[in-house]
Amino acid sequence: MEALERLSALLMAEIENSRDMGAEKIEVLAAPALRGSRLVRLLDRVTGAMGSGPIRIPSKRDWVAASFLGATVPAGDALQDSVSVAAIGETAIGFASGMPGRMPDWIGSRPVGSSTMTSKARFQDPPRPGQIEAAVTGASRGIASMCPPATDRVLVVSPLATVVERLCGPKIGPEDARKGLNAILGQTSEDISAWFGTEPSLARYLPGIIVGHAALAEGLGAEVEPALADLAASRHWLAERDGSLAGQGQV
Repeated sequence: MEALERLSALLMAEIENSRDMGAEKIEVLAAPALRGSRLVRLLDRVTGAMGSGPIRIPSKRDWVAASFLGATVPAGDALQDSVSVAAIGETAIGFASGMPGRMPDWIGSRPVGSSTMTSKARFQDPPRPGQIEAAVTGASRGIASMCPPATDRVLVVSPLATVVERLCGPKIGPEDARKGLNAILGQTSEDISAWFGTEPSLARYLPGIIVGHAALAEGLGAEVEPALADLAASRHWLAERDGSLAGQGQV
């Protein structure tokens, strides 16, 4: 109950802050893993009382398509040929391919997100080398089974893209990802939070996110590039393009 009260207070403060900054429409999103949960039902009452409507939980296809647009629209003319965008979430890695700035032509996903992988490999804090290798092996098999169309570039969206780039470089192959993992080997989530100035709740996902980059590089046989995608802008561009998903693939 105490956690619910803190979350409710945070939600109300963020909604008020958004209004103070001039936001005309406020959309509260929740992770797909919370679909149908009691927590969302209770927080719905808070958002309803604040006048922002019910909490929305995007479908997996919406999430992947929005991530694709969020990574490719800002790039403008820097991306001219077909490109792929992988989005590393807590429970899944989404994958989309197509022309930059348009709705993707192909969409797929696998249940190998940063949290899912770490729980399957039974990560400790900090994780052991054997646990990391087990996660990379399992996730890369899942990625390889998607068989997405080949493109010249693969961008990887995650909330810690800047940290991943610092540790692994701007273009990441399997060995580059392992160098990044070795750099944080033995570091707890508290150590990582202090080292990079990230929120503790995000810091605990860094090993899983780097594992995701390693798995994508191995499973696709290609270098991958860390990328950021603003959530609000991504949702706006998705709505602007009708939300009509022409993408083919596996979700």
